[in-house]
Amino acid sequence: MDWDKLKIFHNVALDLNISEAAHKMNISHSSISRQISALERDLKVSLFKRHARGLTLTEQGKILFKTAHDIFGKIALTEAKLTESKEKPTGPLTIAATVAFGTTWLAPRIEKFTNSYPEIDVSIIIENKYTDLAQGEADVALRLTEPTQMDLIRFPLYEFQFKIYSSPEYIEKFGIPKDVSELPNHKIVAFGDSVEPSIPDVNCILDLLPKNKKVKTLFISNMYGVMRAIGGGAGIGALPEYMKISNNNLVPILPNADTPKTIIYFTYPPELKGSKKIEALRDFLVREVNKEKKS
Repeated sequence: MDWDKLKIFHNVALDLNISEAAHKMNISHSSISRQISALERDLKVSLFKRHARGLTLTEQGKILFKTAHDIFGKIALTEAKLTESKEKPTGPLTIAATVAFGTTWLAPRIEKFTNSYPEIDVSIIIENKYTDLAQGEADVALRLTEPTQMDLIRFPLYEFQFKIYSSPEYIEKFGIPKDVSELPNHKIVAFGDSVEPSIPDVNCILDLLPKNKKVKTLFISNMYGVMRAIGGGAGIGALPEYMKISNNNLVPILPNADTPKTIIYFTYPPELKGSKKIEALRDFLVREVNKEKKS
């Protein structure tokens, strides 16, 4: 099987769009179409169904795509391993993190890491979707649930607690509840149920409210949005304590509220075990977490 044709097939199959693949690979649309047709002739099977709305994979195409995706994922991991110097941490390093943790905790600290390790080229993927480490989509993932793949290396990086917050503006207008029994008398900000949350127990504040009483609640399906709404005076809500930064206008209240704890896991594939840049990042993040615990 021709390697170049397989690479083209894989890129087209990723987005099911020849124009997108042509743009990514800097190859003409017609050239890609010819290569796909040639591959189908070589294999004597149809790989794509072509219709007015675009492309879909045939059953044979799905089989080939799974194998090709595995191959290119392993190659990406191997390239990451080979490009790293044995003498010092160097080369590209991609970190995946959720929106809330990535924007409020990781991003403000990453310059300190890159200043310490100028030979490491850092990229951060900030999104809540699952990142496939086995396929080389990232080198490290900072996850709020323990990975289910048994071969992934993981360790608990940061155990944090949810805390109850409000804002100076809200407190000035409506006061502070003396205890959780007074929460139903206040405006509540919670995570909406239209999107799967990336953080376990994200709506723990709702568990503190009576089930049989209607409470004025603003739902926002984004943790960063929940934080900004609380800081803007919209009400009272629960947030991971790592989101309490100096400039977001949050005031901690109800310190005795029974709120859950959750762990962030530092996770990476076994192929990168012993990688100096992975070890450098891990040690740096551990130091930052320990500093925060002492402050």
